[in-house]
Amino acid sequence: QDVLRFALLNNIPDMTKKEWIGTENITVPDNEGIQRMNAAVSLLQNEFNAWLYSLPVNKKEELESIYNETFNCYVKPIYDGSYQSFPGLDLKGLGIPDLYQSQKDAILCLKNENGGIIDHEVGGGKTLIMCVGAAEMKRLRLANKPCILGLKANIQDIAQTFKRAYPGAKILYATKNDFSKENRENFFNKIQNNNWDCIIMTHEQFKSIPQSTETQKEVINEEIDKIEAAMKILSDGKSSKAAEKGLLKRKENLQAKLNAITQKMNDAKDNIVDFKTMGIDFLFIDESHKFKNLTFQTRHQRVAGLGNSNGSDRALNLLFALRTIQKKTGKDLG
Repeated sequence: QDVLRFALLNNIPDMTKKEWIGTENITVPDNEGIQRMNAAVSLLQNEFNAWLYSLPVNKKEELESIYNETFNCYVKPIYDGSYQSFPGLDLKGLGIPDLYQSQKDAILCLKNENGGIIDHEVGGGKTLIMCVGAAEMKRLRLANKPCILGLKANIQDIAQTFKRAYPGAKILYATKNDFSKENRENFFNKIQNNNWDCIIMTHEQFKSIPQSTETQKEVINEEIDKIEAAMKILSDGKSSKAAEKGLLKRKENLQAKLNAITQKMNDAKDNIVDFKTMGIDFLFIDESHKFKNLTFQTRHQRVAGLGNSNGSDRALNLLFALRTIQKKTGKDLG
């Protein structure tokens, strides 16, 4: 039964055993047991595959039909954006006859779905997709104050492309001086108090914007709840002390962060400008893989490629911002 379970999960348990080291009876990894379990799991998986391929064609088609009817219940949409007209777009200023078909399709996807991932290759025109996408969402009132985030090396090119594409647009482009200690608050007030067609800044500048303390508190409480659920499952079964200790340490760190946020909420003045009060309601994120390392919970050990479960501050900060947008708009993505 255990072999079948681990074969289905495609996982190997963290097995331990007791050994006497001198006068101490300590827990050590059971390498022989792990190897035996690994061999049994591999054998079962190979035998299942051999059985599956040995079936007659009609039986294979029957199983395929059952699988598709059970699991494949979503059809990926296809977007044809060729009918769009893009009022206000200055193609002559950009020096191009028209947008690529792929760009038009991507912009339609963003407008219809309230966001998405545009995974085009280098040279596919992602910068113009963001600029035209932001202008279209503003024009159609799908977003009131869109914002584009980019790498420091690319952000000036993004701003210049937007100005060439829409010469009459009201754009706020953050310079290095805008985020200096003495100018930062003034820049935040500019974001809040004006009706911008688009705001453009770097990943690093975005990270320095204060996030809503209420949203931070909600997200961290969710993470603590997940940790407590994982700890309960570990305590009910045979778990490694290292896994329990890691979860406990994470919970303590999050609790300390939560206490600091609660204190900040108690001390805060009513006129503090944060991301929530700025009114930004849509984010275009260039090179979004820079934000991929979000915190996560797992009971599995020694799984290649999972990375650090603590995640990165950059990704967590973006999560706070997206939760704020989604709560405000009542929509997914954003």
